[in-house]
Amino acid sequence: MLRRTVLLCLLLAAPAAADTLLTVRSSVEGLKMDQPTTGQVHLWIATDKLRRDEGETSTIVRLDRGKVYVLNHADKTYLELAAPDLQKLAAPAGAPMKVQVTATGETKKVGTWNARKYKVDISNPEGLHLDTTIWASKDVASYQAYGKLAAALAAMQPNSGEWARQMQQIEGFPVIQEADVTMGGSRFKTREELVAVETKDAPAGTYDPPAGYKGQ
Repeated sequence: MLRRTVLLCLLLAAPAAADTLLTVRSSVEGLKMDQPTTGQVHLWIATDKLRRDEGETSTIVRLDRGKVYVLNHADKTYLELAAPDLQKLAAPAGAPMKVQVTATGETKKVGTWNARKYKVDISNPEGLHLDTTIWASKDVASYQAYGKLAAALAAMQPNSGEWARQMQQIEGFPVIQEADVTMGGSRFKTREELVAVETKDAPAGTYDPPAGYKGQ
């Protein structure tokens, strides 16, 4: 009885699982932009929380609150939005965006991660077309939480409910994601590659708008 009590106390005293910090290198080729075409994206992931930092903008997903915050660091403001309900995602009749996700049998090692290849084809009547190759790995910590949180972000884009629904078929974190994009009269390529994974506690306030930021 004493042994069981001691074990229970140890379990209760155990710290909560640490968060995951992912560093992703991103680049755009063939598109004229005022901002740099290469950079880094930092992702903090917890069970039902995500923060994506890129340039002067951060996006925070709080599924525990049903909220999404978009931070503008340049003017210290934030926009608060309702997070979509992932249980209610469905493609409406006559949905303008067409999405096809294909899991292939092709695998390879990307860095230290075992990855599987997925092909994603997205198009709409306005001339947008994305031909995307994703190498996804289940070796990356927090990949399951990321899939749910990323789907919530995708669902917030106009007419993107079908993409948000289908992207949940992709098992693993996208260690490499390459897209050939046609949009109007422009054609360009994007690439994101995972370069580092760390498991540690997120700093206090990571998943909240900073003090002093004004809501819009």
